[in-house]
Amino acid sequence: MLTGDTSAGTASEEEAVPASSPPVLQARGISKSFGERLANDDVDLTVNRGEIRALLGENGAGKTTLISILCGQYRPDAGHVVVRGHPLTLGSPRAALQAGIGVVHQDFRLVPRFTVTENVVLGTSAWGNRRAEIEVAERAHAAGFRLEPRTPAWALSVGELQQVAILKLLYRGLDILILDEPTAVLSPPQAEELFVSMRRLASDGKSIIFITHRLREVTKVADEVTILRHGRVVADRSVAGLSHHQMGVLMVGASDADRAIEARAETAGESLLELSSVSVEGRGVMAVESIDLVLRRNEIVGIAGISGNGQTALAEVAAGIVRPASGRRRCSTTAVAYIPEDRLNRGLVGSMSIASNLAFRRYRNRSMSHPLWLWTGRIAALARDLIETFKIPTDRPRSMVSELSGGGLQRVLLARELSEEPDVIIAAQPTRGLDVASAAMVRRQLLGHRDRGAGVILISEDLDEVLELSDRVLVIFKGAIVAEYAGKHFDRSEIGLRMGGEV
Repeated sequence: MLTGDTSAGTASEEEAVPASSPPVLQARGISKSFGERLANDDVDLTVNRGEIRALLGENGAGKTTLISILCGQYRPDAGHVVVRGHPLTLGSPRAALQAGIGVVHQDFRLVPRFTVTENVVLGTSAWGNRRAEIEVAERAHAAGFRLEPRTPAWALSVGELQQVAILKLLYRGLDILILDEPTAVLSPPQAEELFVSMRRLASDGKSIIFITHRLREVTKVADEVTILRHGRVVADRSVAGLSHHQMGVLMVGASDADRAIEARAETAGESLLELSSVSVEGRGVMAVESIDLVLRRNEIVGIAGISGNGQTALAEVAAGIVRPASGRRRCSTTAVAYIPEDRLNRGLVGSMSIASNLAFRRYRNRSMSHPLWLWTGRIAALARDLIETFKIPTDRPRSMVSELSGGGLQRVLLARELSEEPDVIIAAQPTRGLDVASAAMVRRQLLGHRDRGAGVILISEDLDEVLELSDRVLVIFKGAIVAEYAGKHFDRSEIGLRMGGEV
């Protein structure tokens, strides 16, 4: 939470400056290690006034470390940062705020029962000031936000909550805005609104550092892009003329980025899983209600929707983990794989080894256990085989699974769930937070299993991913399926509107 009124003396109140003015922010020679791991290695970053700069990189490439240094959470081992010609005191969040640097995190960090105005002015001298509502309304209007100052945060949409989080920074006069994966929980129309607001803020002299895994968004909204790989800057250039493929190669290398994805299968086969008028109760209300769904062999059914519209309940009832409150689930096979969205808490046991997590589905097999003991040697051999096949980033099968990054955790899940070639695969947010290489690996796995005859339910908030992989698309909104699309060509705009509840 931000504290203190830091609005005085930042660049948002300065007069317009010529285009040839010095950069707003310059980071030079930034290096940071955590034990033996070098997170940032001699990183340079330059941001100009009125510029939207995308920051790209794989998981573990050093993006989070660099941003944490800029906002004062970490002190680098080497290097310096200059803001508007003045050295920034590193390792001090207060100094970063006073220099005009602010971060909008993915969780927004707002108080649900407070109004828009109360959330915006919380921690400043304007708390309790009657003029605060007027000032908040004026700043919201200037940024292009349609926010009612007296509306409580709990009554706002996800897109509006994000606007409030950005408005908190603007109210304090901060003019170097860092947006961390800002579209991760937005529908396509909401993302488009955000992009319009970002361009408006940039034209007003604000500088924006934009972190995303979605290459399409970089070419759509960013002016410049800095790409990190293994903690080093491998590209720092204009977005103009840069293709998605080129960005992918720069991020992960040609070997992974060059492998194309063929997303269409042959005609779907027999029915494997059917949900008929299924409703699931969650916390006293229906999480999903009267859902009908049929999954067949050789097809991927994509579920498109914004976070919190019943996707988790749908995944769990489809996987057979929870029973429907009403309706019926019919599944013609027991070979069902479930890849939950919460990898560490729902899919894996962090306090156990990688080898043990990989063996969960096989513990009862005679090849892995005796009634009185486990064959630890065979479990270790299985782990080594799966680590090599799925390129799990470790050479120590007995190390704790919680030590892996998000991409590594997902590879463990995929290895365990898919190595026995299940007939039905339920994949919930399978690429969320993953870098380009890891995400591409997950998508190829799902397509490969579809093509060998499995049926896949793909639940994702990334509409591009759903449209790229799916043979049919269902749109979920407030726990109900509100639209279904089939065929080789999907209307992206219409599906995006349906995701937001618009007809």
